[in-house]
Amino acid sequence: MILTLGCCLSTYSSSGPNYAIGWGLIYLAAIHTFAFLSGAHLNPAVSATATIVGVMEWQLMLCYWLVQLLGALVGFGMAYVAMPNKSGKICLTTLGNYDEVKLMGIELFMMMMFLFAYCGIWDKRSESAYDSVSARVGFIFAALCCASAYYTGGTLNFYRSLAPAIVHVTFGGLWCIFVAHLLATIVVALLWRFLIAAEEPQPME
Repeated sequence: MILTLGCCLSTYSSSGPNYAIGWGLIYLAAIHTFAFLSGAHLNPAVSATATIVGVMEWQLMLCYWLVQLLGALVGFGMAYVAMPNKSGKICLTTLGNYDEVKLMGIELFMMMMFLFAYCGIWDKRSESAYDSVSARVGFIFAALCCASAYYTGGTLNFYRSLAPAIVHVTFGGLWCIFVAHLLATIVVALLWRFLIAAEEPQPME
């Protein structure tokens, strides 16, 4: 759902407020639709963070990773087939013309903010605000995407970048995103679990 709709959007714009708001609304719709069923992680870094924090068992995390990757490939494939013009690099994540270490730092910061938002949702102190989860995540994603799209593509999702890269056989700069998301996952999860969380969370069934 996310890759299919988002890549259709990316055909007309790859940065700016319209691009960011569009992706944010897509996330809002996906989370509102599927959160009750699976938690709507939609992101391998979110699932890994949930596992380290204690919300998810590692066996379930591996299943989520596989389904998320397959979903990204199928979703991008549907968008790719539907596109009338396939001459360009459809939905491919392109990094800005800056030092890769600096770009990795930007992606690291943005991803940490995004993961902190999810940790806040899982915290028992947020139980009374569950009804607004989709709106909160959607608009947080839109804000972070707007801030980082010009520099790192604003994807905030490694599989969202990986699926088009596999189809186009173009992997330049993908390591920056992978390393940034890996570091963000470890740092945020450990900070939340041992310093911020009020009590140990219960794993989802």
